[in-house]
Amino acid sequence: MLYGFIVRKGYEVVARLPWKVGIVTFMLFPELLKSDAGAGDKIRSIAGDPFFDLFEVAPMGDAEWAKLKDIAREKEFALALQPEILVRGRNPSSVNEDERREVVKAFVEEIRRAGERGMKAVALCSGPNVEGADREKAIEAMVKTLRELAEEASRYGMAVYLETFDYQWDKRRLVGPIDLAAKIVEKARETHRNVYLMWDLSHGPLLNEDPEVLKSYPDLIGHIHIGCAKKVDDKLYDWHPGFYRPGALNTEHDVAKLLEVLRDIGYRGAISFEIKPEGDQSPYEVLNAAKGVLLRAFQLVLERI
Repeated sequence: MLYGFIVRKGYEVVARLPWKVGIVTFMLFPELLKSDAGAGDKIRSIAGDPFFDLFEVAPMGDAEWAKLKDIAREKEFALALQPEILVRGRNPSSVNEDERREVVKAFVEEIRRAGERGMKAVALCSGPNVEGADREKAIEAMVKTLRELAEEASRYGMAVYLETFDYQWDKRRLVGPIDLAAKIVEKARETHRNVYLMWDLSHGPLLNEDPEVLKSYPDLIGHIHIGCAKKVDDKLYDWHPGFYRPGALNTEHDVAKLLEVLRDIGYRGAISFEIKPEGDQSPYEVLNAAKGVLLRAFQLVLERI
């Protein structure tokens, strides 16, 4: 829970941030992208911080989850399948139906496990970008996958979030710009209403998007990530550096703009930091910097009211 404080015309004004705040744990501790070893202890090291209400976690085995069961009674957890796609190469939008079915089978099992652990959301991205004759087939495959995952998720009251990524700079995913993502989500929602969009501030520069684009899809936005893209020479990368790092593109002013848009569209979901240590940085250094950015961004919003 976060409160902002300003002085306006001699009055001291205190306001509560109206959204829950989360953290993408496998970016803060990037070794968890490859293995769940030590996940329980690493997440426990930040779980007591009252700043955070939500922890986004990659799939983990029972031994590591056992270390978090008591925390899960007080804080929220959500399943993130993006590492399975981006690191391990699973393709939920594959035009090869046998491959797609294998991915769905594996993801359904992870959703079942997450649902039994009390998680209320699961997120994923699409497979690699596809051009030419197979593009529409890949889009149709993504819709089909979302529906099948949403069916399993609905058994546990879970939402399914499709995250947008760049399609030409770094990760080069099929989805993609928010307008394409919205069409896919709307198609999936014809049969499953628990499918939503996830938009990431750090992906905005790579997609030539800013928070204003969210105003066109207020009913589809289910989750928000906050972080930074990185510019090296003339290239853009989806590396999620900490705020104020060399080449980091987003600042507290960009976060403040995002918060204003979320307020304007009546967004009531959570906002999660996705930040990654660089070089010899400790996870706690980038975490504390991010907390300061959100606090200052909220102050900027309050000052403009």
